[in-house]
Amino acid sequence: MDKVNLTIVATINPNGKEELSHYLEKVGVLYKNADAKSINKFKITKPLIGDYTPSLVSIMEFPNMKSLNDVFESEEYKQLIPYRDKGFSKLEAYISE
Repeated sequence: MDKVNLTIVATINPNGKEELSHYLEKVGVLYKNADAKSINKFKITKPLIGDYTPSLVSIMEFPNMKSLNDVFESEEYKQLIPYRDKGFSKLEAYISE
């Protein structure tokens, strides 16, 4: 199977810093266990087109679609969703194969 990229576009909730820290720590372990690697992370400074200005964009590479699904369908990840929802005011994720 081919490598799969996950692009995350997110706005950090300034009132959810503890939850964000917990989420990032734990999801990082899940990524590591899936042999995912960070391709790049960007802080967004201003929009060029459109009105939405996210805080960051992150690109992760997974070995294959199964490894990505193993992370996001796991019970461990499902337990992190409340932290994710409090740590970010908006979060979108896109898969490119």
